[in-house]
Amino acid sequence: MPMRKPPFIPRPPVAGEIKPAKPMKEIIIKIGIIESTDRVSIGGEDVFTIIDIKTGEKFDMSDDDIYTVKTAKGKIIFDKKQFTSDIKIVPRRTDQKITVDGKRYKGNIILKINNRKKLAVINELGFEEYICGIMTKEVSPSWSYESLKAQAVVARTFAIKNLGKHGSNGFDLCSQTHCQVYGGFDSEDERSNKAVYDTAGEILKYNGEIINALYHSSCGGKTEDVRNVWNDSKTENPEYLTGVKCGFCEKDKWYNWSVSISLKTVGSNLRSFGYKVGDVKKIKTVGRTSSDRAKEILLEHSKGKLWLRSNRFRMAMNPNIIRSANFTVKIKNGVAYFRGHGWGHGVGMCQWGAKGMAEDGWDYKKILKHYYRGAEIKNLEE
Repeated sequence: MPMRKPPFIPRPPVAGEIKPAKPMKEIIIKIGIIESTDRVSIGGEDVFTIIDIKTGEKFDMSDDDIYTVKTAKGKIIFDKKQFTSDIKIVPRRTDQKITVDGKRYKGNIILKINNRKKLAVINELGFEEYICGIMTKEVSPSWSYESLKAQAVVARTFAIKNLGKHGSNGFDLCSQTHCQVYGGFDSEDERSNKAVYDTAGEILKYNGEIINALYHSSCGGKTEDVRNVWNDSKTENPEYLTGVKCGFCEKDKWYNWSVSISLKTVGSNLRSFGYKVGDVKKIKTVGRTSSDRAKEILLEHSKGKLWLRSNRFRMAMNPNIIRSANFTVKIKNGVAYFRGHGWGHGVGMCQWGAKGMAEDGWDYKKILKHYYRGAEIKNLEE
């Protein structure tokens, strides 16, 4: 049964409602905002329509209620209606938002049964509107404006390059760090939206191809070659993902960091990631990259030795604790003491570096050309 909700009080419009400065062909994108759930609440700011995607039947729903939607025996139960196929929830007005578990989203909402017989919730909307919903999840909207524009171009490029990444799940991208964190309408801000629309359609290309525009929080002084993070020395390392000097990210509070982890916890974390290790005795960094990040980690334990690439070790320890591979480690009384610089994998644009460059008078094009060597800023339709 629907739950009665309080009257809708509209807030003043934000820049998400501004039209792009440069007209471009509209791209519609599908974002998986909830990949699997037993139930979800749906509401609207005005009357909205449910469309049975298979039959085309339409049903108007009141804007005065919040509806609990669930699954049963492979069907979608919406209020008193049952659907055997996917449904689309469409607002009556283009400026109307649909709420999903209390969060507001532009565009349409698609509900489908996934292969686990649970609900998947997908937001279908315009591409630039999607980028607006990413921005404040990645950087502060109070940052220097040219750094916001740089972030908008990078986020747009990354999204275009990775479209269809979740095609087998029925949507283009997810809303988590696996793709890019997306928060919908409620995460938008006037300044960051303006940066999106002021760069509408702009992406990065290298030799005519859209680049994989990787980025991270802060590099700690120099960005990293992509092959040192995920691949190996035999893998191609494109010029645009080759490490460069930064020197502008010192204001990040994680430019210098330290953390201690007991060797017992190190061993437990490794085992939870599937590594067969005993009691960890020693941890050593072996080799350094040109950006001073550790190449490999050697762990001596009661059952032998384990070699890991530094990024794999970070993931096993928790990348929010071991913030980068640019660290040293010392062992004392059963505890590993790490001291490091920067946060993230270090490849591509350093967000805090871009902020520092903008504060120093760099425009967004100069910032992007510094971090992605050889890349050009082009319009998506070129």
